[in-house]
Amino acid sequence: METYTRTGDWRVATLGTAVVQSRFRTLARPATPFELMDDAVSYYRENFRPLFYISLWVYLIPTIVSILLLLPAVYYTTAVNNPFVYTLLDVLVNFGLLPYLLIAPMIHAGFTTLAFRMLAVGEPITLRSLWARLKPRFWRLVGNQLLASIPIGGVIITVGIGWFLAFIAVAAGAAALAPGVTGLILATSLGVVVSIVALVLLALGCVWFLILPQIVVLENTDAITAFSRAFDLIRPNLRHAVLSLLAFWGIQAVFTLAVGILLLIILAIAAALLTIYTSFEELRSRWLIPLGQAYEAVSYISYMLVMPAMYLTSILFYFDLRYRREGLDIYEVLRQAER
Repeated sequence: METYTRTGDWRVATLGTAVVQSRFRTLARPATPFELMDDAVSYYRENFRPLFYISLWVYLIPTIVSILLLLPAVYYTTAVNNPFVYTLLDVLVNFGLLPYLLIAPMIHAGFTTLAFRMLAVGEPITLRSLWARLKPRFWRLVGNQLLASIPIGGVIITVGIGWFLAFIAVAAGAAALAPGVTGLILATSLGVVVSIVALVLLALGCVWFLILPQIVVLENTDAITAFSRAFDLIRPNLRHAVLSLLAFWGIQAVFTLAVGILLLIILAIAAALLTIYTSFEELRSRWLIPLGQAYEAVSYISYMLVMPAMYLTSILFYFDLRYRREGLDIYEVLRQAER
């Protein structure tokens, strides 16, 4: 990748050392979705340690709990041979973690946004310093995100039901028009078209809530005002916003799928090694739950690795919209936020 450095750019620390920047010269002009993602990945790579530590801090508790559940998973499915008891324990533990897992993404988004600003002006990042800055905004952020979850849930349910009904209608119509293999091909093709339309509609409904954490944290606004602020920034650039969100979802799906396949390969190797010492039937009846628990534990770690880049795309998207709407220089915005 070509790189540039630029004195006075927002990626230059106050110590005077230029930070490597991607070839797109972030926010020197309106950015495309690809440019936003490229710069997000570049920024994550350049500041991997503090950004990953934030993920580790936020998801340390559920990760440890998930790893510790490996012990009863093995015990109840090998020594006791009663997977029901473990399943009940797993449900109770996950139910107890549900409140924390509900607010964890909000905390993660807020911490990452603050870390972005602190890194840009050369400030050291610690958990204490991040919490000291987020604490005055914490309940506003939580309230904003809980309020946003209501319309987002409505959009997801509405689009999901519409997609299901349209898919059934398309499948039935294709089967009636062309039975057999031709009908299957026609139904599959039309199903892809219906899915693409549904995905665009979903993005059109969800895009208004993408930059809410950045507005609450960086502009220090209240939970309700943040919605109107997001509307003002996104509405003039709605097409760009929808395309950006679709691109963000696409790259997240690719990363998630790649990590998932890697984890499945690792678990498949572990299962193959177990078959050396046990039969396939015993593997299926006794070791399936421990392997599934191991997959859940490692999934938290993969989530911690992937999500900082995803949050960075939203942060850069927020500044891109402000650049397009207000023509503000990002470095000046960060300095104003500091004051």
